[in-house]
Amino acid sequence: MGTREVVEVYLTNELPQLRNLRTILDRDVYTNKFPAKITVKEQLQILAEIKGALKESELEVFRRSCFGHFLKLDAGWTEGGKTGKRNTFAGQYVHFLMLRRMPTKKKRELWFLVEGKPARFSIHEFAIVTGLVCTPKPFLGLEEKLKLKARNRDEYFKGATQIKVDDIQKAFRSLCDKEEGGKKKKAEKEKDLGTDRVKITLLYFLEGVLLGADPKRNVSTFHMSMVDDLDMFNSYPWGTVVYDTTVDSLGGKDMAEKYRERLRKPPHKQQPDVKETYTLYGFPFAFQIWAFEAIPFLGTVCARRVDGPVRFPRCLNWRCGETVPPLDRITTLSKDRRVCFLTHFMSFM
Repeated sequence: MGTREVVEVYLTNELPQLRNLRTILDRDVYTNKFPAKITVKEQLQILAEIKGALKESELEVFRRSCFGHFLKLDAGWTEGGKTGKRNTFAGQYVHFLMLRRMPTKKKRELWFLVEGKPARFSIHEFAIVTGLVCTPKPFLGLEEKLKLKARNRDEYFKGATQIKVDDIQKAFRSLCDKEEGGKKKKAEKEKDLGTDRVKITLLYFLEGVLLGADPKRNVSTFHMSMVDDLDMFNSYPWGTVVYDTTVDSLGGKDMAEKYRERLRKPPHKQQPDVKETYTLYGFPFAFQIWAFEAIPFLGTVCARRVDGPVRFPRCLNWRCGETVPPLDRITTLSKDRRVCFLTHFMSFM
């Protein structure tokens, strides 16, 4: 997806396709207390584990892969800042936006109304933020599927048909600790083992970071087979797969219904200070970075922009902050700030 295409599809004439410039929740709801606790399944610390476990030659192969640019993320996101704490996911930012969702007929987009200005999160913004390939998923016919192998599954998972994310993690750590030996020549054995390390690492990163999967969830056999062919794996539009998972998770959180559930309780049982809880899957980190870029005041509260020219993908523009203010503080800060569209500052690309 080229930059010109991204710019052209994000024009103001899309706004009439929204069902009026209003939010799903009434303003008096989201400006008053409606606290929430959000958890995520993505594990950005896996990046730090990868950097520490792979040999330099293996890291170089990972750098040249479709996920390699994530190694350039600010270390604070994966290893912690000066205090050693990682505020990799600012749940209150996300909740702030979820309370301001707009109704729209567009099924694969999320729109938000912040202080009277609409902002869109779609696969186009996702591509700019993550740098992942977000073209349509190709149809694989029988011939292509027959070419997919199960060597890694047979070699490291004993041919199991149900492999969980936890199992991928164990295989990754086992491979990185494995000593060379056996009848093969050492150089040949090391080459094979190093290639397998990279393949399992790519799968580990895909499932544990980008797809933010529950550790007990089964890994797709398609993903397992794809990684055995690095050329095919690196050319596949994983951005589309990750975006679909992310937007399904974000879009499935019905804040209006959660609020109605509160109101249905008898007055003496209503607890306005008790937090709602929900879990997000996929790669909500990208949604958070989009918010920093598209809604400037959010990017100044707890994150820090990297010095120098604007970088691509946009996730490389930001350093991890140390603190995340509460929801009511974010709401107060929003009232005197401006909202930008992501495409307003894309001309440098």
